[in-house]
Amino acid sequence: MDLLTFNQFAVLLWKNFTLKRRQFFNLMLEILAALVFPVMLLLFRSVVTITAIGPYNFTSQPISTLPSFLKNAEEWKLVYVPSNVDVLKDITENVKRNLNIIQGFSSETEFEKHIKHDFDSEKVLAAIVFDYDFKNSSDPLPLQVKYRLRFSGIERTVLWPDRQGWKTSLLFPNFPSGGPRNPSYQDGGSPGEQILMHTYCVIAVAY
Repeated sequence: MDLLTFNQFAVLLWKNFTLKRRQFFNLMLEILAALVFPVMLLLFRSVVTITAIGPYNFTSQPISTLPSFLKNAEEWKLVYVPSNVDVLKDITENVKRNLNIIQGFSSETEFEKHIKHDFDSEKVLAAIVFDYDFKNSSDPLPLQVKYRLRFSGIERTVLWPDRQGWKTSLLFPNFPSGGPRNPSYQDGGSPGEQILMHTYCVIAVAY
């Protein structure tokens, strides 16, 4: 730093000092504001009692039977796509030990028409859509079975369902809690249909 630059810097410091000295009240406020907030945080931390949450012990949920919220399991039906393959018919027949109705559709488009236009579609428990291009009705299942489970877009087991659906696009809840969600519910609580247990139940029963 040469002498000229040093002189300019010294003049700038003197100017700033002179302005602060003339505005002494504002200077005190700036200093106090920088000190008050850390002191308040320390006081709150010393006064507020931190309560440890947990641990929680949840009982295991069975996946070999249908969820408990299904009061009359015989009223619900399981849908599978496609319906023109023999091996898929055999798989879905195993579900009849818990459900009374098994219905198949030749394509996913036909299934969507049924959901949109048929009155009894509200009793569809779930749809198992096998993503495989079967050439003939006697084709076996591939070694790697790829399928999708399609559920209703609106919860059907709560009094006031959320019309926005399951909100699966959200990575975290809108209002996160300090502990586990719904700690007093052994089955997970809301969402009302316990979609994870619901999914495992359909898989376990179907296979």
